[in-house]
Amino acid sequence: MAAKEGTEVKKKTSSQRQKEEEKREKNEKLNAQKASLGSRLAAVEALRSGYTFPDLQGAVVEHTQYGTGNVVDQNESVLTIDYSGVEKKQKLPFVVAGGFLSLNDPETEAKLVQMDDLDKQKRALEKEMHYIESLLNDLNKI
Repeated sequence: MAAKEGTEVKKKTSSQRQKEEEKREKNEKLNAQKASLGSRLAAVEALRSGYTFPDLQGAVVEHTQYGTGNVVDQNESVLTIDYSGVEKKQKLPFVVAGGFLSLNDPETEAKLVQMDDLDKQKRALEKEMHYIESLLNDLNKI
C-alpha cells in the first residue's frame, strides 16, 4: 500500500478546475486584446510614417505669446524662431496642433495637426498595450 500512496496523482477538485478554466479564458481574452491593439498600433504607425516634417526655415510665423517671428533654423521637429531678437525653440507638431503657433499655410497646419493626432493615438495605444502586458504577466504568476 505504501508504494501505491507514493505514486498516486492528486485529483483536482472542481473549484481548482474552475479556477484554471477562468485563468485560461482570461489569458485568451487578454491575448486577443493584445493582438487587436498590435494591429491598431501598426495601422497608426503606417499612417504616421506617411508624414514628414515640412521645411519651415525662413517662414514667418505667429505665436500666441511671442508674436510674429521668423524661423531661423530647423532640426527635424524643432524650430528655432527669432522673435524680434529673442530666439525660442518650438517643437512640431505640438506647437501648431496646440494652437500656439500659426503658419501662413493652412494646408501645412492641417498636416501638422494630423501628425499630432496620430502621435497621440500611438501613445494611447502603447499605454494600453503596456497595461494588457502587465495583466498577462500578473495572470501568469498565479
